[in-house]
Amino acid sequence: MRRHILLMLGLMSVLGAPALAGTFVPAPLAPDFGLDALTKSVAREQLGRDLFADPWAAVTLSHVDVYDRFPYVESRHFLIVSDPAWNRLVVGEAGHSLSAFDGSGTAFGALHSPYGLAVDDQDRVYVADAGNQRVLVLQASTEFDRVTLTPVYSIDGLSDPHGVAWSDGGTPFAPDDDVLFVTDTGRNRVAAFAVGAHSARVLSALGGLGSGPGHFAGPLAVTVGRETGASTGDVYVADSHTRRLVHLRYASGQLTWTGDRPSGADAITSLASDEWGNLYAAAPQQGAVLKWNARLEPVAELREGTSHPRSLHVPFFTIRDHRDGRTVRTGQPAALVLEPWGESSGLRRWNLGVSVEGLAVSGTDAPHASFTLTDRAAVAFELREGASGRVLARRDVGTFDAGHVDVALTSADLALAPRDAEVALAVVAKPGYADGAEARAQTTFRSSGQGVQPPASPSVLPAWPNPTRDETNLRFALPAGAEGSASLSVHDAGGRRIRSFRGPFTAGVNEVHWDGRDDAGHAVRSGLYFYRLHAAGLKLSRRLVVVR
Repeated sequence: MRRHILLMLGLMSVLGAPALAGTFVPAPLAPDFGLDALTKSVAREQLGRDLFADPWAAVTLSHVDVYDRFPYVESRHFLIVSDPAWNRLVVGEAGHSLSAFDGSGTAFGALHSPYGLAVDDQDRVYVADAGNQRVLVLQASTEFDRVTLTPVYSIDGLSDPHGVAWSDGGTPFAPDDDVLFVTDTGRNRVAAFAVGAHSARVLSALGGLGSGPGHFAGPLAVTVGRETGASTGDVYVADSHTRRLVHLRYASGQLTWTGDRPSGADAITSLASDEWGNLYAAAPQQGAVLKWNARLEPVAELREGTSHPRSLHVPFFTIRDHRDGRTVRTGQPAALVLEPWGESSGLRRWNLGVSVEGLAVSGTDAPHASFTLTDRAAVAFELREGASGRVLARRDVGTFDAGHVDVALTSADLALAPRDAEVALAVVAKPGYADGAEARAQTTFRSSGQGVQPPASPSVLPAWPNPTRDETNLRFALPAGAEGSASLSVHDAGGRRIRSFRGPFTAGVNEVHWDGRDDAGHAVRSGLYFYRLHAAGLKLSRRLVVVR
């Protein structure tokens, strides 16, 4: 019984759908037992021993079979965790026994410091076996409640590889274009390999020690882009010493440099992508999981409820529908977050969803709503009369990827709005995942019957994102006649002005982009800041947190 509970803890994290709206929603691993995480204290209580020494990465093998007769649906989910301190992989299925693979007794020899992991749609497991200067390729075979890992070949000649990422080449279950990307960390490069059932060959390599385009300094993690589940030609690399997130492009057997941006983290030890191509980075020294959209725009952060996250894995299921013969591979609205192994830290589950941030209505003659989505979602507008709550208009406005969204309010939206009266706009976002919870945000404005009236007095609106790592959007609203004399400035916690913005501004809602630098062009340090608006004889301010 004790062992059954423990394995259920380790694998329930890949099951289920979000029940609450939000970008990251904590989910218990075993609600029936009141347990929220798989930790050292839980392992000792359930098994009487430690399960890991220093786990580094976790991946899943998940299969769902659908039939037209009993049992109708069968699901099997296996978890694999690398432990470089004990030179082994720990594997198991929910509700059944654990086993360990260390390579001893095989023709390929024992594992030595296994770090990054990846899995493909043929149930091959790729292990960055750093101490042996190789990637070891294992074939996973499942029978009933057991999984067996069998070494089939190794990719040799590497130097301290830490990260691996598999791409289906854009065609799931068609192995001829499969590619494995490896952070060849000791050589400060990224290499691409064509991978088959029995061997691999190098296709391209890019890098060399340096801080400029085409160079790396300590690349630790890699992942591939996705669009509706299938891999794209985008490759993302976390370069630790330069604190950059690098965007590469793979096409026609070649890796090319597309660009880079500051990561805002001392070292990113894991990168993952979801069904829609959003990126998740584990930044243990910052104590955060960072999220970007596919354009590398920051959209969300997870800081509360996790301790120095080291690895994040988004499970992908292989679903076989025996009724019509279809096989699909689809990402799940969940994440396994692996923390350092401790009394109160270890493996946690977070459900993934969407939230609507920074909603505002602006534009007197051509009104529009602007907001940020933290995940892909179908969006609907609902307008109500402020005083009575009477519904004025409803409409679906489309499906948008994560990031900033700007949608015009039409004359039909405002046709029933009373003149010079308060109107409430609600934005309802339905996530792209099936059965995901809706997110809502609401703001008010004064309607002129055809457009949006400027406010009667100035106001400072929430910045987004906040906290920020390197850039954010400062927003405020001005009454008519105040735009010419208004000024905006950023101050540190001691009140010293570090950045000034003079406009030109307009009546209504204004948005000013701040790149996180002072007037001299120097990046500001982490800490508490204030952005202050001087307008119509008033001084207004809001808090802003910068986290480097």
